[in-house]
Amino acid sequence: MSIEDEFELLSQLELFENLDPIQLKRLIFVSQRYQLQAGEYLFRQGDAMGSVFGIVKGEFSVILESAQGEIIAAHQKPGDLVGEMAAISGESRNASIRADTDCEVIGFEKDLFLSTVINDPPTALKMMQLLTERLEIQNNQLAQISGARHLD
Repeated sequence: MSIEDEFELLSQLELFENLDPIQLKRLIFVSQRYQLQAGEYLFRQGDAMGSVFGIVKGEFSVILESAQGEIIAAHQKPGDLVGEMAAISGESRNASIRADTDCEVIGFEKDLFLSTVINDPPTALKMMQLLTERLEIQNNQLAQISGARHLD
């Protein structure tokens, strides 16, 4: 995938829709590309924080590890970001990300990603909105799972 293709894909991300094109190209220029096969993990719950990843190709499952086993909390597709919550919080990864298909991702170094977001107020606000939405979805899913277990 060319830099122009990556720019086109990432500029369509809700998070980057208002980001200065020069800043987005800077992110892409210093990024790393990774290929994963179906079944491979991009990272695991509890891993140290690291890069933020944009999904270029393929689909991933977001997996929560619990005493009862794995819980698939969400599915991520091309154009989605993963890993941003740990980058922002400075904490370890709160979920595992496993490739459902052969995948390609673009990895952004945490500090550069954060400085890009922080230094662009519309992008920073959009990041807060997206994270709030994601947390609400996860809380609803966990409540449903918890409620279903209480009915057993």
